[in-house]
Amino acid sequence: MNDSLKTFSRVNDLFAKYGELLTPSQKNIMRSYYEYNLSLSEIGENMKISRPAVSDAIKKSTAKLEKLEGKLHLVSKDKKIASILEKIKEADASEKAKLFDALIALL
Repeated sequence: MNDSLKTFSRVNDLFAKYGELLTPSQKNIMRSYYEYNLSLSEIGENMKISRPAVSDAIKKSTAKLEKLEGKLHLVSKDKKIASILEKIKEADASEKAKLFDALIALL
């Protein structure tokens, strides 16, 4: 996966987890860009703001989402839990016990 796709995917994950903590305007811009795939110009036209203002709002919102993740680690915990659950499916009994312990430690 290339870097821009990784970044897009990461911000989507962050927005899904912490989006409700953004202002209504930030949520609208982020949703328009990341969920509806609108261009900065289209968002600006819809919201009657400039393209640079849209870009700035996305940068600030993304920074806020990253800051929240840096403090709460909810997205990274979700990914770790999903990874452990996948490993449990294929593990033998002794490995499952260790994986369950790791899972419990995350909760």
